[in-house]
Amino acid sequence: MPFDITYLLYGGIFLAALLLIEGLYFLHADSRGGREAVNRRMRMIEGGATTREVFETLRRSRREKATFLGPLGDLGTWLDDQIQQAGLTVSLTRICVMMMALTVGIFISILLLTKGAVAFAGLGGFVSVLIVSAALGIALPILYLRYLGSKRLQLFAEQLPDALDVMVRSLHAGHPISAAMSLVTKEMPDPIGSEFGVAVDEMTYGLDLRDALGNLGERVDVEDFRYVIVAINIQHDTGGNLAEVLDGLSKVIRARFNMFKKIRALSAEGRLSAKILAIMPFLFGGFVYFSKPGYYDHVAGDPLFFSFLGVAFVLELFGIYVMYRLVNFRV
Repeated sequence: MPFDITYLLYGGIFLAALLLIEGLYFLHADSRGGREAVNRRMRMIEGGATTREVFETLRRSRREKATFLGPLGDLGTWLDDQIQQAGLTVSLTRICVMMMALTVGIFISILLLTKGAVAFAGLGGFVSVLIVSAALGIALPILYLRYLGSKRLQLFAEQLPDALDVMVRSLHAGHPISAAMSLVTKEMPDPIGSEFGVAVDEMTYGLDLRDALGNLGERVDVEDFRYVIVAINIQHDTGGNLAEVLDGLSKVIRARFNMFKKIRALSAEGRLSAKILAIMPFLFGGFVYFSKPGYYDHVAGDPLFFSFLGVAFVLELFGIYVMYRLVNFRV
């Protein structure tokens, strides 16, 4: 009885889907944090973990090179930084496994959608589909990590004025700067509560204030927070009324954020129009393909067809970039 390759495809789809679902579950559970406590750090402490265990879990040590990736070690280090900025504790190895599973799933899905025509179209078509599958399998998790990271940094920036107000009240009460930062870890939600908690733990285990704030600034690349670091470092070296300086920074940052929100509201219509225009060509192409699969058969064999299709795709990406630049403003 000859072996049917369909069973192998189904087995590959099942394995890829299983690994992908497992990875998405851990990403979702890792990004949600806890609902009972104020932030993830406090939830872990309430769960019985020691301060040292919490510190080692939340602070991902920045590795100089991911040795298990060989020549791609620098790329692995960059990806590990993206995981850290997204606020996840998932390992780099698990992310790489998810990428491979997604690549296999996309490749097999293309084979099934084309009814195996790509596999028998020659070596060029097979390699092209494999390259596209690998590109999508690697790019989609990275884009998701960058999305989580950007949302997390945006939330950190929104929480920063409130955190500064908490520190100002603590300083007015006569507490030192370390105690003021510790109060933020207990009163503020994620991400700023846990990030300040990591900085406080670093100072507890021997790091000075300047280095702890520098590490915090590397983990959360927020422009407004750089001014806070500079203000605290200057006060730490020369002295002065730190509470008054932080109070002024809190008011400026809050006013700047309110102006940004007004600009976002005024440009909402343009951003929505840009999104609709960006996805319409892809939706129309998919609708034509699935409603009438043989619509492009009479031109698919023309050597210029894929060339023009590639040019159209590049122009579409350029148009999306232009629209993005038109409707997104820096404040």
